[in-house]
Amino acid sequence: MKKLLNLLITLSVLGLGCTLSASLYWMAESEFQKHIKEQAENVHFQVQQRFRVFDELLSSDEKQVQEHARRALIRMSDVLMHEKFDPKDWSPERLDKLAKQLGVDSVYVINSETAVVATNFIPDLGFKLDTISDSFKDYLHNLFNSGRLEVDRINVSSKTGIIKIYAYYAPVNSDYILEVSYDVKNYLSRNRSSRYVDFMFGDFFTEMTKTNPLLDQVDIYLVNNYAAFPFLHTTPGLSLSELPEIPEHGIMTVNKDKDIIHYYSRADFNRTELHSADYLAIRSTFNLEYMYHLMNKFVILSLIVIATILIIAYLLISQLFNKWIMSRIFRIIAALERSADGDYRDILDSDRMDELGLIAQHVNSMNSRLAARDKEIKESRLQLEYRVKERTSELQLEIEARKVAEEKLIKQAETDPLTGILNRRAFAARANKEIERAKRYNRPISAILLDLDHFKQVNDKFGHQCGDKVLVELAEIISPCLRTIDCLSRHGGEEFLILLPETDELEASQIAERLRKRIEDHDIHYETEIFRVTSSFGVASWDKEEHEIHPTIHRADQALYMAKHKGRNQVISYSTESFI
Repeated sequence: MKKLLNLLITLSVLGLGCTLSASLYWMAESEFQKHIKEQAENVHFQVQQRFRVFDELLSSDEKQVQEHARRALIRMSDVLMHEKFDPKDWSPERLDKLAKQLGVDSVYVINSETAVVATNFIPDLGFKLDTISDSFKDYLHNLFNSGRLEVDRINVSSKTGIIKIYAYYAPVNSDYILEVSYDVKNYLSRNRSSRYVDFMFGDFFTEMTKTNPLLDQVDIYLVNNYAAFPFLHTTPGLSLSELPEIPEHGIMTVNKDKDIIHYYSRADFNRTELHSADYLAIRSTFNLEYMYHLMNKFVILSLIVIATILIIAYLLISQLFNKWIMSRIFRIIAALERSADGDYRDILDSDRMDELGLIAQHVNSMNSRLAARDKEIKESRLQLEYRVKERTSELQLEIEARKVAEEKLIKQAETDPLTGILNRRAFAARANKEIERAKRYNRPISAILLDLDHFKQVNDKFGHQCGDKVLVELAEIISPCLRTIDCLSRHGGEEFLILLPETDELEASQIAERLRKRIEDHDIHYETEIFRVTSSFGVASWDKEEHEIHPTIHRADQALYMAKHKGRNQVISYSTESFI
């Protein structure tokens, strides 16, 4: 017990120390997470502002871009559409020369099924543009034969992820749409400064990671229904399954592992319809390994300080506890253990008026009450055992008597009271079981129906008591001649019915003939009279298509009627020539 109490004190101290350390760790981690999220929100805000500037920059050159695109598309239309256009005549190499003459990066010819049938950009050859998105599909179908020339200020290539400026022209009475594109970076480098482009697409992110030691990387993606394509070629693209559902406002957090956290937000370009790009995705990646390293050091140092304080407190508390409390507790425990074993003779010292003294008083009182109650329980147990034994004997006798009565009732319900053989109801139940077995194993069943000849004359001449004696002796004559699986029953009056499983009609006729002979040769003694009786037999076999025994009994009854008609004291089978 002492070891257990010491263990409880030790565990309490350790639990308190761990709770304090965990609380400090949780508080520090919460503050760090809050601080990191604020930094992420600031980073995403700066990126969104930067790309607003980027959008405004493109917008300021929009007229010049559109004019250049119009000229390029009109010249392209003059070159390709001056006679019936055949895509086979324009190889990628030939179209590449045309693109250089027009001052664009890529040229495309799109048929009415939105498939690229000719281009100098081989990865896009044969690509169906209506698979990019539903909105872009509708846009292209509305553009055909409209004569419109439109410029999409910024977009992304579905195949490569390269940010481009696209322009479309749909000549009237033409089955094709013409398209040209510029690489945005190349365009800005030509019209602005290459240094400015580097700062816009690379240096800006480099400076952000240098000023924030926890910020690993900032990635910008244009998202369409194929994938997320990066602004920077050094950043790999993402599949749609790798990209989370980013809310339209605010940022969302995705924990990649214990030390890496991704923050996502989205932004849209002002005044721009992104036909093949749904939105702009911004991802900032923070590496918290160094932060957790500092926190772990802090927790270890806290644990050392807390453990030192708690150990000193534990030693002091243990000494005082053992001196003033434990010794008295052990005496009370020893007394309770002896009481549990049935020894109630201990009397504890209860002079001190404190909690342990009060417990000692109650232990003494409990021992005295338990001793008295134990004596009463022993006496009650002896009386109860005697009563249980007596009642058990009575119940055993009642059960045996009830069992005998139930067996008698069952026998009475199933047997004929005069002859002691089965009655009609019990015979029917037995016959149904035999039919089910015969169906399952494809075995024959036959029935014999016999009737005493001139039985009325016996009753009229000797009386009904003599007639009853004849029926009893007839049952006693037939029973020894049957197998254990056969079933004999009184069918009614002087008629007896025999069920023969595993027996065909021929074998049943032979058995009926033996029974007829035995009955004919049997002498019946009644008072001073000796006489003999004869019987007529009808035999029939069960048809496998039948579900019960009644049709078989009916056929046996017909055969019995024929035996009576032919002169009695004979066996007639239903399948003989007279019945076929």
